[in-house]
Amino acid sequence: MTFRSKVLRYLFVIFCVAICATAVPAQNVKRLVVVKIDGLPGYYVDEFVKQRDPKTGRSVLPWIEKIFYENGTRVPNFYSRGISLSAPSWSILDTGQHLQIKGNVEYDRYTLRTYDYLNFFNFNVDYGLSKEVDMPGVEVLDSLRIPLLCDAFPYEKRYTSIQLYERGNDWAVIASGFMKLFPGSPSDFVDEWTVGPDMRKVTINQNERDVLGKIEKRPELDYLDYFDDSFDHISHHNNDTESRLASLKELDRSLGRIWTAIQASSRADETAIVLVSDHGTNSDERIYSQGYNLVKLLTSTAGGGHHVGTKRILLQDYSLKVLYPPFHVYKTSSPDSYYLKGQSKDYPTALIDFDGNERSSIHLRNSDLNALQILFQEIKEKKLSPALSTAARNVFFEIVDRHRREWQEKIDQLGEELDALHRWIESEKKAVVGLQTKPNANGSMRGLAEQNRRRVVAIDAAIQSETDYRKYASTLMNLLRLDKANFDPGKVKIESLIAPGTMGDPNSIYQLQNYVVGLSPKGLVLNDSGQVDVGRSFIRLNYFELLHDQKVRNNVQREISNHPIDLIAVPVPISSLSGLLPADQRINEDPIWLFGGEDKQALILSRRGNDGGQSYRYMPITGLYQDQDGKITFAAAKWAAGFPLKFFEDKDLSIDPADRTAWLSEWHSEVEWLRATHKTAYSTAIIGLPEEIGNHASRAVDDSQLTQGERFLDRFYERQRRLTHTDLLVLANDHWNFDVRGFNPGANHGSFFRASTNSTLMIAGGTRTGIPRGKAIDEPYDSLSLVPTVLRLMGKVDDENRPVSDLRKRGFQTFPGRVIREITDPGR
Repeated sequence: MTFRSKVLRYLFVIFCVAICATAVPAQNVKRLVVVKIDGLPGYYVDEFVKQRDPKTGRSVLPWIEKIFYENGTRVPNFYSRGISLSAPSWSILDTGQHLQIKGNVEYDRYTLRTYDYLNFFNFNVDYGLSKEVDMPGVEVLDSLRIPLLCDAFPYEKRYTSIQLYERGNDWAVIASGFMKLFPGSPSDFVDEWTVGPDMRKVTINQNERDVLGKIEKRPELDYLDYFDDSFDHISHHNNDTESRLASLKELDRSLGRIWTAIQASSRADETAIVLVSDHGTNSDERIYSQGYNLVKLLTSTAGGGHHVGTKRILLQDYSLKVLYPPFHVYKTSSPDSYYLKGQSKDYPTALIDFDGNERSSIHLRNSDLNALQILFQEIKEKKLSPALSTAARNVFFEIVDRHRREWQEKIDQLGEELDALHRWIESEKKAVVGLQTKPNANGSMRGLAEQNRRRVVAIDAAIQSETDYRKYASTLMNLLRLDKANFDPGKVKIESLIAPGTMGDPNSIYQLQNYVVGLSPKGLVLNDSGQVDVGRSFIRLNYFELLHDQKVRNNVQREISNHPIDLIAVPVPISSLSGLLPADQRINEDPIWLFGGEDKQALILSRRGNDGGQSYRYMPITGLYQDQDGKITFAAAKWAAGFPLKFFEDKDLSIDPADRTAWLSEWHSEVEWLRATHKTAYSTAIIGLPEEIGNHASRAVDDSQLTQGERFLDRFYERQRRLTHTDLLVLANDHWNFDVRGFNPGANHGSFFRASTNSTLMIAGGTRTGIPRGKAIDEPYDSLSLVPTVLRLMGKVDDENRPVSDLRKRGFQTFPGRVIREITDPGR
């Protein structure tokens, strides 16, 4: 080696050593403070940060500018991955795992169990009565072995505020917050309570006070979070910029206080603060959001005469029931019911979750259950001629026989699962005897007491589940045991064959296109063969056409379509598409059918590669139908304007217009789709719809370490999740909403519109955290990226998104989302 080469080599080594000596490891965050703001769009924050106060010349949001724009990193193109609703969106942000909870309210089709994820009132009351420990969403995730971000930290090293995914509770927060409502002077007290106190601030303000105190006085805490839903609440009810800016200024001041507390703490240099929101809001100050009443449609004759169950009371039903939040399902009776008049209490035939504004999810009772009950009633009344009675019995048993195999299989599987559940209940009953379930008088042992109470609460929930599911299974067994030769409806109660409240199995596409709502005006009619002419005997509805074709005549805003409903989305079983797709369109997951009218439809095809990577293809089609045997037919269509999601004509699609047909007709990875579509009107819909509608494994595929009983229990809990999946996902047109509690005139969310999916993500940190300063990341990311990114910053996740040993022991699994490398490895 020449002298010159040696010198250059030594200089290179010295340079590398110098760089390493001065560089800060990206994974040097030791303390995490997460500020969670509900419904805050990233673009909205940016708009006001850039607005100057004419008096000071500073930003109208000076603290956000100082903390995140000057001293931190922003991700302007950050999106909610699934539907833009609070409960689903926060579940991804709080776990870093795929979506298991699909709505703010969910119903179990078999038992009518209601999962009300936003009901703080019931939770706090039940916690005080020792009936609950965690919010409903946490209980669901626990049953699926999915931990929360806060679970990465020991109980004594974390502080979690009151929020949707609240683990445990502290009544002291509520009590202290309530006492702070009382003004100091008598005159102020009278004034305050005359107009009414702001009860929403009870917990929010106290949460902030607690966080501030603990940041400075509890240096042992490694994780703290603060949740505030004020902006979302104000946005829904106000359509003016002033109200929202006032809310943002309050948030800005809160962030300033939190940032100041962090800087004053002994751990400032190793602390990261994250500002994150779950979704955005769709709002235009020039437009009032219009409401459409799906409940009224479904209760009408044209809509099927359904008795409809909802979680929230309807606007038109002024009733003292509104004062009693413990009610689980409100029943709206239909005066136009075809065959169930006066039976809404026992037999609702539709369930609606309209809490999501721009979207609604609809369960319809299985169409064949409707037919069975109609036939049962007709035969029981004994008004039919002998020939008609015999024919009606034949049809009744044809329906039973058509389901015999699947019902028997379901009975057998439920039997295995419920027996395993029963054994677990008996074992846990013995294990919890004598355990401490309340903290000590001085407040110590709270974590252990909550963990023990969690086990007791889980036992009670399991007992109720076993009771409800065995009752449902017994009705299936009763149907299968019926003897056609000796069938006498007069000796059988319908409740023993069709459980009250049940929706039964999900409807197939065929059933939704040919849904039985009642008898025709002529009643049962025989064909030339002496059999019941099903086509002429029953009134049937095609719910895809019915919903899509709805329009209003009194639309007073030109900017808004007179069609409230944009499109309907449902999954399509892979098995029904056999032979319909070319070999190069191989799929291994259920496609999603988007119905935007008879001649404007699409399939979102999806497949997972051998490397685990997900890819999608959008396929425009027309005329999709399914026959009674399950076979699908449709016609492929050429790309043109007007197909669902409207990518082809969207000027913000980042594909050259000359190349769009070719590009849109090919398979692309999730990242490629996100980069191409995130700024379009329907931004994340291609990845969001499969997230919302699809089934996602909740744990690692390898279950070799589980006992047979544990496998049955896991299968049962996954069954419970599938039973909450609805028949129809209905998406509203722009600036329409379905919230019939009181249609929101301001902002709404729940769709895949970019205005609703664009969320906020900003992060800043101390000198040792390695978080870039003054940086904005152009690359689009979704909510699956948050948890692996912050855990990577803390050295708790490796380069392959695998949690470290300590987290694996706590139940964490490999994270599917992309780490935001621009934050964790800015030099890469």
